Amino acid sequence: MHIHPDEQLLAEFRQRQHTAAGRAKLRERVAVEHSLAHVGHWQGWRARYRGQRKNLFDLRRAAVVQILFVWRQFDQHVRAA
Repeated sequence: MHIHPDEQLLAEFRQRQHTAAGRAKLRERVAVEHSLAHVGHWQGWRARYRGQRKNLFDLRRAAVVQILFVWRQFDQHVRAA
């Protein structure tokens, strides 16, 4: 058993999460991570194609689908109000 080479740095990061500034930084990340999770939902967890170019295209397709879905939800919300 051994200690991770960056254990001190990781411990410092864990301590920062418990401060007001650290929690604010985590709240910023939540929106981005949720967006990425939704793109992952549309794309799937495995590469669909062989080759980086085709998979990059598939990632962009999934991102566009997610954006259109969010826009549609926003539009329905605005029309209902």
